[in-house]
Amino acid sequence: MSFALLAPLGLAALIALGVPILIHLVRRIELRTTEFAALRWISERIRPQRRIRFERPWLLLLRLALLALVALLLARPVMNEAALAQRAWVVVAPGADLGAARTEIPSSASDWRWLAPGFPPIETPLTSRVVPVASLLRELDAELPRDTAVTVIVPAQLAGLDGERPILSRTVDWRVVPGEMASADQRDSHDRITLAVRYAPASEPSLRFIRAAVAAWNAREPDRYTLDARADSDVPGDNVHWLIWLGSDPPANIVSWIDQGGVALVENRVQSAGVPVWRDVDGKVLARAEPHGRGRVIALSGALTPGALPALLDADFPVRLQNLLQEAPAPPTRAPADAMRPVLGADASSASAISQSAKPLDPWLALLIACVFLIERIVATRERVPT
Repeated sequence: MSFALLAPLGLAALIALGVPILIHLVRRIELRTTEFAALRWISERIRPQRRIRFERPWLLLLRLALLALVALLLARPVMNEAALAQRAWVVVAPGADLGAARTEIPSSASDWRWLAPGFPPIETPLTSRVVPVASLLRELDAELPRDTAVTVIVPAQLAGLDGERPILSRTVDWRVVPGEMASADQRDSHDRITLAVRYAPASEPSLRFIRAAVAAWNAREPDRYTLDARADSDVPGDNVHWLIWLGSDPPANIVSWIDQGGVALVENRVQSAGVPVWRDVDGKVLARAEPHGRGRVIALSGALTPGALPALLDADFPVRLQNLLQEAPAPPTRAPADAMRPVLGADASSASAISQSAKPLDPWLALLIACVFLIERIVATRERVPT
């Protein structure tokens, strides 16, 4: 066991210990001298010896103890439990070359674990090699005692990240070995995307602008985008990623497709209350986006024609249309291991550096103060018995 103070400056309140001492001295000085007849037989040359005596010393001690306890409470004491001898931890991310890892850390005095949910022993077969590396590192950092040495062995290519370098409260030994992690997101950034267009015959002239946009997309990424344009209200197939609906309000089957997770662009929706996602050079809102069930609707304020939407004739319209339909890119989940070395958090010092085994003594100290205060009140209000 070891004792520590989180706020040692609180002990400055011990200066107040002089207050009850001064009060008891002043009360002693204020005592009146009572003359009585027998004093006349005592010679004036014999002076009584004066000593400093405190009235009701037990009451004084109680008040001093009460003030000392309050000062200690202000200093925020904690009790650090004696740390047991902790074996160093070596956690291995799935996909890392275990043979190379054993070469990196030859010592058998370490506790070898998988960087996986529950941190199973290295001898345990993994049920899945797709793990959230970033969150597991933070969980490990929070659960292990502060004085436990941690070595993290990762493959050269990491997955299971959440867009930023892990920020930990301790320094870890980061070792990179050959290997690559499996990722939950197996979708290739160059998978084919199908754009469906459903329109009324009167809206057919707008198709040429959509065809031009798709052609521009394929010029940058050859044969990636497919256009499925039909003059009907058939529900898009499972292979359709985006939908453009031209005409009046979409029918129930199209609305149901959107609710199930589809992304659709519709025209002539002036009353849309969604978030503005496209403005013209004058700041006028041209399109708004709003969630619809599990899907998303992009509502144009006018028709998809040059008269209602002059931006159709702009050279950047294909890029604008693509940005409207595709969702914001998710944070990267894969990165080189060297680039994702954890960093030490700014709050890893001072109070946060206290071992996690430290237990605050504030509740017990507050209870003791209450008890001492109660005893002090009883002693202070008790009538003195004359002697």
